[in-house]
Amino acid sequence: MKPIFRTIAIAILAGTAALPSFAQTGKTPTLPALDDDALEQWGGEEGVRNWVESLFYYIMLDNRINHIFREYGNIERQIFLNTQLEQLVLGGNVNYQGASMAAAHADLGITVTQFNAVVEAAYNACERINVTYEACNQLIAALAPYERVIVTR
Repeated sequence: MKPIFRTIAIAILAGTAALPSFAQTGKTPTLPALDDDALEQWGGEEGVRNWVESLFYYIMLDNRINHIFREYGNIERQIFLNTQLEQLVLGGNVNYQGASMAAAHADLGITVTQFNAVVEAAYNACERINVTYEACNQLIAALAPYERVIVTR
């Protein structure tokens, strides 16, 4: 992970540990707040889907984490649910159909190192599809509070 991205990811994760749980539908509260046009900055639903597909491309290349995604579910379903989640987080009007983050990850034994590997893949996906640095950081910051329920060991 590039040093600046690692620093940002660590700062984001440390600064959001006390945030309340997110609702499964409706606009997700984030800290810092997302721009009103956050979803449009990502190219709408299609842009988010492209990013999620790129994210999974990098995840599947990473031997620290790819086995988890292969072993615990259908990749196409994971892409579908992650696309819904990202759209929800970015302010889209989406009915997320997946389990809560706590339930979805409870039995996986995810470590901080593995969580950070997904963050690294997320930044790589942003670069791959040319999402602005600011928009990428906003999404990563919005997703960071999930760390406390995803990391279980």
